[in-house]
Amino acid sequence: MTRSTATAAPAWSRRLRMALPADVDVAWTLRYLVVRTVSAVEDVSRTHYLRSVRDHETGAHFLLELTHDVAAHALLARTRPALAPAQIRALVTRSFDLGTDLAPFRTLAARDAILAPLLDARPALRLPQLLDPFEGLIRAVLGQQVSVVGASTMTDRLVRAFGQPLAPLEDGRTLYGFPQPAVLAAAGADALRTIGLTNAKAATLHGVSVAVASGAIDLAALRGAPTDVAESTLVALPGIGPWTAHYVRMRALGDRDAFPAADLGVLKAMEAAGVARRDIAARAEAWRPWRAYATLHLWESLGKRD
Repeated sequence: MTRSTATAAPAWSRRLRMALPADVDVAWTLRYLVVRTVSAVEDVSRTHYLRSVRDHETGAHFLLELTHDVAAHALLARTRPALAPAQIRALVTRSFDLGTDLAPFRTLAARDAILAPLLDARPALRLPQLLDPFEGLIRAVLGQQVSVVGASTMTDRLVRAFGQPLAPLEDGRTLYGFPQPAVLAAAGADALRTIGLTNAKAATLHGVSVAVASGAIDLAALRGAPTDVAESTLVALPGIGPWTAHYVRMRALGDRDAFPAADLGVLKAMEAAGVARRDIAARAEAWRPWRAYATLHLWESLGKRD
């Protein structure tokens, strides 16, 4: 396969300071992201988040860097190449789900026997979002039936094999742009298997890439679609079942009511709360339209951030 070489680095934008609402736990979000770090595209620490982002509309890649000013409870944000302050603000707001009024969820959770103690323990969780929905879909596929570490490792291999190296950072490191749908579609399942994928997962990865590259599915349009439409569209893709569809809806489409009922972490947390597996979906109906936020709290109750 042929890849372009890294080019001279464009200029960074000026840092934009974003004061944060009191009910945002940035430290938790960064810990969540650390667990899922894919080193080819991102670098995450307790106070720092740097990653490449693929613009869904243009296909161009840029870098987004966030620094947590703990004392001021603010984020310092910049991009390379430079984007307008309004664009940067919109990216950060979406990444951390800052625009959502969580008062209705907190009211619901405070009255729920399962969620109330979890909310008390972590009252300021926000749903972390992947800015590129295609990346979210591919990472969800690679996360099927494997550990978080295993999924991150496989994603890193995929990016290094098929992604685009960007201009080096000031310290000499190079991040990659996440592979374009057309690149993975053109590569074919045989080439995708070379990074260590099973036949079935390579076929799924190729199939969804073809669907996105061809325009058969518009992931960005699904962000505003009714939940049943998003669900049916995703599960119609080859190799995409309910777990993957709900995970994509949570992390890439901003659906705050997605609920991966068969997720191992959800199963463990609900069983610990005394809910039998057969009753989980029915019990979670009381959490609509905030089941994705309920899922975050269930995961956190196990110390699970995936």
